[in-house]
Amino acid sequence: MEPITMRSFKQLRILKSSHRASVFRAVCLAGVISLVLVVLSLSAAAQKSVAVQRGSAKPVYSVVSPIGESTVKMISMVPRRNTLAGQTVCMVSNRAFKADVTLPALGEQLRQLYPAVRVVSQTEMPLAPMPSTPDNPNKDSENLRAALKKHGCSVLVTGNGG
Repeated sequence: MEPITMRSFKQLRILKSSHRASVFRAVCLAGVISLVLVVLSLSAAAQKSVAVQRGSAKPVYSVVSPIGESTVKMISMVPRRNTLAGQTVCMVSNRAFKADVTLPALGEQLRQLYPAVRVVSQTEMPLAPMPSTPDNPNKDSENLRAALKKHGCSVLVTGNGG
């Protein structure tokens, strides 16, 4: 077996950097090819669309942007409160992992930090509903809204980060 010398280390380092450069070039080439294919398909779709508009019987192809467009109107959030003292905090479970453990622990911490806070337990509140849209609310959303009003909630804590 040949002893390892500084020269062989340098050769090995050159081979590694050459391999990395080859991989980088291959990845860049694949990206360029993908971009060219997308541009060509968009160009072909545009040409077919123009042909149909001119009265041709050729089919029309639509291209959907992978970026997408937002269909939901964004609304601003309520400003944060400076303190929770004297507020009513409602705990609402969203069925997340161990929310039944963390929400009571959070409620207890809030009571210790703010003795004047009123905490409504997640057992007194309905479960957080599955997502709904402003134009299509589901029944669970209405039930939660009614419970929040009933308890006079000014702050809502929901879910679990895990």
